[in-house]
Amino acid sequence: MTKIEFLKYLAKGWFGNSQQHSIHAQLLKARGLNKLADKIMGESDEEWDEAKKVNARLIELGETPVVEIADYPVITDIKEMLEYDLKEAAEALPMMSKALAMFDDDYVTKNMIQEFIIDEQDHYNWVKGHLCLIDQIGMENYMIEMIGD
Repeated sequence: MTKIEFLKYLAKGWFGNSQQHSIHAQLLKARGLNKLADKIMGESDEEWDEAKKVNARLIELGETPVVEIADYPVITDIKEMLEYDLKEAAEALPMMSKALAMFDDDYVTKNMIQEFIIDEQDHYNWVKGHLCLIDQIGMENYMIEMIGD
């Protein structure tokens, strides 16, 4: 995969994941799980911004971004939703870390990807923590915790 193909792959993935998280947040809000919905919507916004940053970088590099979106499932079960996010983050982190070497001669892009890795690691840790919380207190108590303003 070339540098440009990799950047287009990132944008396509983040646009898709942003839409998935937006839908999940709306489903959660409809169930009254406002705290969780707000967090997931925040993830959606971050992913949308990351995709836009990648497209802006492609333009700076003289490339034309593509209008593509990766397919992601809509998951209604909260635990399955979080497990899917954990799996996706666990797969994305090593892939992005490995890709850093492609950008040794491009500090701007390399720095951008390093920031993405930090954000993805934070998300991974948050999801893992919430899955542990579900295991400790049970789904019913977790859902009570996620009800909010």
